[in-house]
Amino acid sequence: MLRKVMWILSAGLLLFACMIPHTHVHVAGKEDRMIDRLTEYLANEEQLQGAAFAIHITEEQSGKTIFEKHADQRMRPASNMKLLTAAAVLDELGQEHRFETIVATDGPVKNGQLNGNLYLIGKGDTSLTYEDIERLANQLHELGIRKINGDIVADDTYFDQERYSEDTTWKDESAYYGAAISALTVAPDNDYDTGTVKVMVKASASSGKPEVRVVPETDYITIQNNAAIVSDNEEAELKVTRTHGSNDIVISGSIARGENEQEWVAVWEPTEYVLQLFEDYVKASGIQIKGTTKTAKAPAKRTELLRKESAPLKELLIPFMKLSNNGHAEMFLKHIGSREKAGNWEDGINQLEHYLDGMQFPKGKMVIRDGSGLSHVNGITARQLTTLLIQAQQESWFPAFKTSLPVAGKAERMVGGTLRNRFVGTDLAGKIEAKTGTLTGVSSLSGYMETKSGDRVVFSILLNGMLDEEEGPGIEDNILKIVYEELKSMHTN
Repeated sequence: MLRKVMWILSAGLLLFACMIPHTHVHVAGKEDRMIDRLTEYLANEEQLQGAAFAIHITEEQSGKTIFEKHADQRMRPASNMKLLTAAAVLDELGQEHRFETIVATDGPVKNGQLNGNLYLIGKGDTSLTYEDIERLANQLHELGIRKINGDIVADDTYFDQERYSEDTTWKDESAYYGAAISALTVAPDNDYDTGTVKVMVKASASSGKPEVRVVPETDYITIQNNAAIVSDNEEAELKVTRTHGSNDIVISGSIARGENEQEWVAVWEPTEYVLQLFEDYVKASGIQIKGTTKTAKAPAKRTELLRKESAPLKELLIPFMKLSNNGHAEMFLKHIGSREKAGNWEDGINQLEHYLDGMQFPKGKMVIRDGSGLSHVNGITARQLTTLLIQAQQESWFPAFKTSLPVAGKAERMVGGTLRNRFVGTDLAGKIEAKTGTLTGVSSLSGYMETKSGDRVVFSILLNGMLDEEEGPGIEDNILKIVYEELKSMHTN
């Protein structure tokens, strides 16, 4: 009888066990081993001696912390700041939002003559290129316009006139990553390096001095070519810089014979740059201009002649995040500010903070000075970044956000982005989607990683105060390799 009762109890327990939902259960000791390995690595990594670091790693779905070290210490995030900007602009404008550039007039068009002023109105399109400006000029000719009896006016008042965020240094002003911000600005390429010209230097075998070509061709900048050509066995270093407060570009140093080099240089006053390009292209299309060129606000009463729309925001996020474009970040930040006045940094930052408040971020616990992370004053914690990454998964725009992240070890630039040369040929290639960040003394990496078991973790690694920030990516990679190796057998069914 007792044996029968025990059999019934055993059967009942088995049935009850089968009714329990199928879940992952941590294997005892595995998580501790990962923590021990990470702790030992961080303590012994020579490049971290005297530096500061913050790390937070969580399970993707539950948000449960599996490792943390100084996770609540504010750090300079560098371009990891773009994670916040991308989420905020998606939330505020929507992933299908398109940006506009408009050509309009305040006068009638009759018998091939435009009797009034012609206005080129910028609305903050991050993807506008010089070829788009040329196309608009040609389309005016196609409309039958042969003469403009008025001025050509560039209107960039959709944003304010503040060109640089408050912590931009004068040394950043001529660099492509520190380009001036305007609601009317163009790029020389399809990477959309807005507000710049591309300077191409070629040292052919027959020339005594290197040849220089600028894209787009424009008289807005001047070139002073002081560079020399040296033989292959001589040390060569070419420098391309713009003189502060001007559009004089000086090329100095040397380039090896047979070599080609190119550099993107930010222009001084991008609106004036676009205005001159537009004037040149209008004339080249066969249209006479009676008046002059200037910048001013277009009148409310005007007639639209042409409109150029950008690709949807979800597509513009690809070059922004994959290639880590600072100019795009600041333009997006100005876009999400007040609708009652011109876009500006103060309102944009306030709106970004308002968005984060809605995600239940603790108020007053971070410092935000720009949208790109170029500022050394920004202060964000690793836990705040992982919180953003976890909560973003609940948003309708998350697929666009996730697609915009660089993918480890993927060679195609608009897939791998700034991670295309990392984890190549390893088990982690294709399994990390994350935003990189680099400043002097700063390296960062935050995003998502798929483990060998198919589970995913969310991580943020912020390294500050480094003697050489170029050592940072190797440290980040080592940390993630340890996590991957230990998590691959941490779960069992």
